[in-house]
Amino acid sequence: MSTRAGIVGPGIHAQTKGMTDTITAHDLLEIHNLVARYCLTTDNADADAFMRCWVSAEEFGGYESGAFGSMKTWQEMLEFERHHVGPGGMANGKRHQATNLVVEPVSADEVRVTHDLLVLEVAEAPRVIATGRYDESVVVRTAEGWRFKSRTLAVDPGFFVLSAAQGEQ
Repeated sequence: MSTRAGIVGPGIHAQTKGMTDTITAHDLLEIHNLVARYCLTTDNADADAFMRCWVSAEEFGGYESGAFGSMKTWQEMLEFERHHVGPGGMANGKRHQATNLVVEPVSADEVRVTHDLLVLEVAEAPRVIATGRYDESVVVRTAEGWRFKSRTLAVDPGFFVLSAAQGEQ
């Protein structure tokens, strides 16, 4: 068996330090839907629904992004998201798309999720305005379903080129 995640029988398997960890196809669907909800709740300016994509405040593992800062607590993440989607926030008039999604099981209750992010301007002339990658987000099974515990976003350099060019206009 390969050491990379792959579909085998009724579940998704990965070799981890000599043991096989499994998530079900239903788990995989829930994780894909979690990523979609994360994007859609931002697009819909619903900070409370966005925060339901995360573990509880006590379990929150942080959010790192060079472009948007570092949120070490659940409350900091909530405040950031409320500003981000609120009046004058950067997310207004934007659509967030997750692509190239990969789920790698760590155990039956934890996975790492990597995916690319495309941010589209949709309130004005449609265009791609930013790209980046969420690399190995920690997603865990909770009583409420799968939730993000921590995320790291690497914004691609072109975003800063575009931002600088718009600032010069």
